[in-house]
Amino acid sequence: MMPSNLPQPQELTTAQLADAVVRHNQLYFVQAKPEIADADFDALVAELRRRAPDHAVLQQVGAAPVVAETDKVTHKRPMLSLEKCNTPDEFAAWLRGICATLTGKPNNQKALPTADVDTWASTSPQAWLVLTPKIDGLACSIHYDADGKLRLAATRGDGEVGENVTHALRRVGGVPNEVREGLFWTRGEIEVRGEVYLPLSAFLPVADQFANPRNLAAGVLKAKENPALDPSELRFFAYDVQGAEFKSETEKLAFVARLGFTPAPHARIRPTQAHDTFQEWVERRPDEDFEADGVVLKLDETALGQRLGLTAHHPRNAIAWKFSAESGLTTLEDVEWSVARTGTITPVAIVVPVQLSGAAVTRATLHNVSNLRRLALRIGDTVELVRRGGVIPHLENSRGGGQALVEPPTVCPSCGSPTRLDETFNKATGKTTELLVCTTPDTCIVARRRQLLHFCATLELDGFGDKVIDTLLAAGLVTDAADLYTLQAGDLLELPRMGKILAQKLVGEVERARTVETALFLRALGIETLGKHAATILANRWEMSELRQKQVAEIAELHSLGDVSAQQIVAGLEASATLIDRLLHHVTLERKQAQAGDGPLVGQVVVFTGTLTRMKRSDAQARVVKLGGLAGDSVTAETTTLVVGADELETATPSSKLKKARKLQEAGGTIQVVGEEAFWIPLETP
Repeated sequence: MMPSNLPQPQELTTAQLADAVVRHNQLYFVQAKPEIADADFDALVAELRRRAPDHAVLQQVGAAPVVAETDKVTHKRPMLSLEKCNTPDEFAAWLRGICATLTGKPNNQKALPTADVDTWASTSPQAWLVLTPKIDGLACSIHYDADGKLRLAATRGDGEVGENVTHALRRVGGVPNEVREGLFWTRGEIEVRGEVYLPLSAFLPVADQFANPRNLAAGVLKAKENPALDPSELRFFAYDVQGAEFKSETEKLAFVARLGFTPAPHARIRPTQAHDTFQEWVERRPDEDFEADGVVLKLDETALGQRLGLTAHHPRNAIAWKFSAESGLTTLEDVEWSVARTGTITPVAIVVPVQLSGAAVTRATLHNVSNLRRLALRIGDTVELVRRGGVIPHLENSRGGGQALVEPPTVCPSCGSPTRLDETFNKATGKTTELLVCTTPDTCIVARRRQLLHFCATLELDGFGDKVIDTLLAAGLVTDAADLYTLQAGDLLELPRMGKILAQKLVGEVERARTVETALFLRALGIETLGKHAATILANRWEMSELRQKQVAEIAELHSLGDVSAQQIVAGLEASATLIDRLLHHVTLERKQAQAGDGPLVGQVVVFTGTLTRMKRSDAQARVVKLGGLAGDSVTAETTTLVVGADELETATPSSKLKKARKLQEAGGTIQVVGEEAFWIPLETP
């Protein structure tokens, strides 16, 4: 828990400020247990820089890793931090300094008016930036030997010395164990740098047990044994290459993509576009599957970076433009208990409105009873809220001040039945969690209501809104989704405010839903993590009867699902077994087939490897999706087609993707291996 009553930076002496910066650096970079929010740390640094701009502490990048001597890795070239800005004016000041250096003019308004900077920024061949999101993950370097084999991987540490994480990083998604740019590896040893992160979709199921995705990712990567999650749940964005010459940062990103990495999302822009592009990222941030706390802007031309040089702390050719602070203090007014579709009762914090990410937040989930007990909340407490990923309000910690301790209710707030505390063991984290549940979920009105509304909304049963569902439940005509298929117009006519036209419409909507696509049916069950993406993958792979027999390991193998989602899917299908059986008495399931307008690649999972000549890999993946298929990053059991670049087909040493595809074929798999032209030409033929 974070300390209460934090002093303001202005209240500390310079020595205390320096000590605080060092201490919180160590907690963040080494122990992965930060005690203050990023915004609070930035405030400490800003105050220290204001008082002592040349203080030695400000030249530190991270914190020295506390590891055994054999686990230390000295970086050949320091992994530096970045200069930061928070406002358009601060970005403009950085840009003015760049312009002054590159044009040889003094950095002042008289010698270099703003109009001249703007002209340079919009017209000079030197004035191009590459913008990438500032991923909130763990900076790592990956070394490949002269044969293209992964030899060593290390964390950034203090920028000079990092921690050896080679074993775990070999299993991180998007990290090839072997790289080939063309027919032969001719560039010698190289080092690829980037950010290891945990996707938000993988973090949410365990969000109640860990402070944030970054801390969990760091723990998994550094664990010597029994990590909280399988390292395959992690992902890697590449953004830099050492050991090879490039004319531009854009060229580097294209190069790492050819090697098989996922380059950091990026755009090449003029400095005059920076503010608008920054705002675009603010808006798209909630839709991304990773946490970002800003954007990085870097001069595209690498020669300019060499010319501008470095400080002990950061390169001068790049700057991180941070998003607005994502945390805020407020007062806990109450805790409500929300009954879910499954009968689980979740605590929800009600707080005095606080602005986060430009929105007023009044509610934040507390996840479960275990988390409630950890926080030891009292009504009236001063609490810190964090908006994870710019979208998920989370109560991070309490700073005390309240009176009445919050206790879980002994009866269900919906139906009045006794509640029960269940313990669930999460294999992924090795932790036991207490969940409060209603002891009569099958009859609990709120749980049944939410199940029915979700089912009807997913199947798009027009007319079955809140009022109609409430009326049906009150009359005892339905208890679960299967009862919808037994409704008769005559029964409905006896209900209040139910005319003949509406009754016939409702029955007709249900009749229309007697044949349902398997993927849609799976989504309608309301199982956690079984959304559109996962349901489509499962329905394309198995019939419903087959899926219900699958074990966690078999589902976890499928493209982009992983252990956590697989566990929840298997548990959810088991818990819904009775409802599924009842529904299948009335519903016929069909697996979606390719139809006019659906695209020729419906049901296909396509992976690309090697150097493509027709288009960039990202464009090829986007085209696959447009044609109805799924674009995978790695070859798995459900991959249907591996598209291989010409260089890959000709080489005597196949890539890891091609090797795995051939092994699957030898084992009787149906995966196809085709060249680029052979894949695209049939799709272009009328």
